[in-house]
Amino acid sequence: MNILAQLMVSLVLLACAGARTQNPPVSQGILGTVSVVEGNRMPGPGRKNSERDAESEKISPREIFVYELTNLKQVQVKGPFYSNIQTKLVAKVTTGADGLFRVSLAPGRYSVFSKEPNGLFANRLDGEGNIYPVVVTENRLTLIDFMVDYNASY
Repeated sequence: MNILAQLMVSLVLLACAGARTQNPPVSQGILGTVSVVEGNRMPGPGRKNSERDAESEKISPREIFVYELTNLKQVQVKGPFYSNIQTKLVAKVTTGADGLFRVSLAPGRYSVFSKEPNGLFANRLDGEGNIYPVVVTENRLTLIDFMVDYNASY
């Protein structure tokens, strides 16, 4: 529920920010937040879930890379990081200080990565080995909450 509330607040903030800028609004593509999760996320004596979440999750600016849909067979993998991506880079965007990003895209299937010191990161795969797949449909924004959690233990 915390993630849903965070995404809703982010959407409201993004709408307000968009109203103040001169850029045309993005009405088709990806709208998302980036949050960084670190540390021990395991429950333990005397620790409530809400306390654990508050101390280990934060909003953080990141560079987001959007590629054509990318499969594990099309990258080099080293731990949780990807390099030598063989598909076409479609868009690159930097989030705001609030972790929000939006990118205008044509309808299609894409893979989303964040730039980290050790390479590009993504933490989702579908059943076919596609990395962080996102589907963009005509005249719609696809909402995502991209969690950078390679420094977290679950």
